[in-house]
Amino acid sequence: MTEYHYPTFEHLYPSGVQRYDVRARLIRNYDIFNYNHKGTTKQTWKMIFVDVEGQAIQCNIFGPAIEKFIGRFQEGFIYILLAVQVIFAEGKNKIVPNWKQMIIKEETNVIREEEDDISIPSFHYNLVQLNRLSCHIDCTDRVYDAMGLVLYVSPVENIGVDSFKRDVAIMDTTWTVIKLTLWNDFVHVLDENLNHVDVAPIIVACGLHVKSFYGTYLSTGYHTRVYVNPVNEKTTSLSTWYKSEKLAKIRRDWFRSSTFSLKSSIDISNTPRIRLSQFPSARKVQYCRVVAYACRVDSVDNIIYEACNRCLKKVVIFQGLQKCQSCNLTNTVTIPRLLLRLTIFDKSGNLKVTILHDLAQHLLGCLATEIKSVLQQPNGRNRVMEKVFACFGNRAFSWVLHPPIGDFNPEHSYTVGYVLHVDWAEECMWLNKYIASKKRK
Repeated sequence: MTEYHYPTFEHLYPSGVQRYDVRARLIRNYDIFNYNHKGTTKQTWKMIFVDVEGQAIQCNIFGPAIEKFIGRFQEGFIYILLAVQVIFAEGKNKIVPNWKQMIIKEETNVIREEEDDISIPSFHYNLVQLNRLSCHIDCTDRVYDAMGLVLYVSPVENIGVDSFKRDVAIMDTTWTVIKLTLWNDFVHVLDENLNHVDVAPIIVACGLHVKSFYGTYLSTGYHTRVYVNPVNEKTTSLSTWYKSEKLAKIRRDWFRSSTFSLKSSIDISNTPRIRLSQFPSARKVQYCRVVAYACRVDSVDNIIYEACNRCLKKVVIFQGLQKCQSCNLTNTVTIPRLLLRLTIFDKSGNLKVTILHDLAQHLLGCLATEIKSVLQQPNGRNRVMEKVFACFGNRAFSWVLHPPIGDFNPEHSYTVGYVLHVDWAEECMWLNKYIASKKRK
């Protein structure tokens, strides 16, 4: 007797008449979804099957046919579907990137195989590298899959009356860190105790939405599935990379000990490391990072300025009175603000930078009111200068800078976002990678 060979998904063609017999594994079985169409409540049931070649296809059951198949499908099993229809995939709400989809009709016959066949893959991921997610922000009707090492898990946060969420920082082999927001039932797949153990679990999340709010991030949705430490060739490859990269472990430990907010920690972690000579050409990044020394401090006479108490903008003297041009108020109440200007250098060049009020107070370890009070005392200027040199003198720092907007101007002072102590172990690893890349060129 000749063995019947079922067509693969590649050989299925959309047709309103022809029916196909297929054999495939059910890898995702979603809940029945109720929706309103022109005032009428309708139902749809979505699934994802994968064939022997590893190609995935979306499968739908509509309306009256749903009742016939309730309880007939279970994830992980192989099914023979006799007389399925194949149509063009709907443009919206795609859960796999395939231009066609299957429809199970009332006349379709469903046979479940009780014996497994390892030649048919047990998983399918539509993985997008984390450094490419920003390209998909505008694709609101599609979902994507992501895989990464879990660097940090936040506590659960209540949102509104009956919703809650948990934020997770994940990283892949591109060294990109992204926030993944787990909503409601998904918050329980991880907990913050993972922040205190010497492991970095691997998370695979399928059916995610790519969103943008003060940066790109991922969010769970209706078609999401989350898997922690699944075993397959993709996760094994990521695990092997993590074990071989000491820098990845340093990144994990830094994240867990960071005193910054999750957003700031992600921004800093994703900042490209450059030399000062490369700063003029830095573009299309939120920040760039250099390791440099402070070689000159601008006059401390201008370290304090008076700002409007309402908008914190610098006031001007108008007809002998302090005026806020932003609020259009004369004789406004003012408060002192810090503005610290330095010149930093590395072996490739130097750069003028500005450290704004909050960061300046943090680095100097005192308030602007205290600096103002010292400046008003005898020899106050020297005492303030000594304090600045005690903070920055003879030490290298990791400077996280906003890149130039427009053409680079060497006379312009560029704003510092963060100042960090240098992790020399990480710096040496970066230098080795930098030298290796130069040799390859």
